[in-house]
Amino acid sequence: MIRFFLILFVFFFQTNVAQDEAKRMTQEKFYAEKKLFILNELELNEDIEKKFWDIYEKYDSQRLVLSREIAMTNRKLLQNKIIEDFEIQELIQKTYENGSKSLELKKNMFSELSKIIENENLVRLPSVELKFRQLMISRARNNK
Repeated sequence: MIRFFLILFVFFFQTNVAQDEAKRMTQEKFYAEKKLFILNELELNEDIEKKFWDIYEKYDSQRLVLSREIAMTNRKLLQNKIIEDFEIQELIQKTYENGSKSLELKKNMFSELSKIIENENLVRLPSVELKFRQLMISRARNNK
């Protein structure tokens, strides 16, 4: 009986590890495609590419954390549960704070990027990011 549980445990553990690795590879593939897409669209040379990506990744990871926080706050606000007025006010205040943080992150990223890339590419970056998101959404819809 113990042998059975041991085999079952090992099988379950290996399955979970394999799923985690597959998910991680998917994330790695996503970021590799994003990097390639953005760098190709902006037509950056090799010298600028590394500097650009170091700055971009730093702020992009911070934006990801913040966007998750924003989504959680919005979810709490939109829940149908009855919550106290003070909780609603706190969530609304948090929404404003997150919006300010988001703008500050974008401002800092653009400030740093302006030192290494041309203004034309700086202005194009948000539309390139949007184009990539639309491409990923389109792919996801086609894979269903």
